[in-house]
Amino acid sequence: MKTLMCNCGFSITNENPYHVEAAMWHHAIHDHGDMLKSMTVEMLEQWLKGKDEQLKAGA
Repeated sequence: MKTLMCNCGFSITNENPYHVEAAMWHHAIHDHGDMLKSMTVEMLEQWLKGKDEQLKAGA
């Protein structure tokens, strides 16, 4: 099972890592849209790297 967690407490777990990542993006866009809009490309890159580490740890 793969799991991703948001700092706000939202969590998604599924066997399919693509589903987990898509669900996390859906959550981030709908619940944290203003924050995402204020982030630079570099900040988003670091966020994505952190989420990749979470997915690897859940392998």
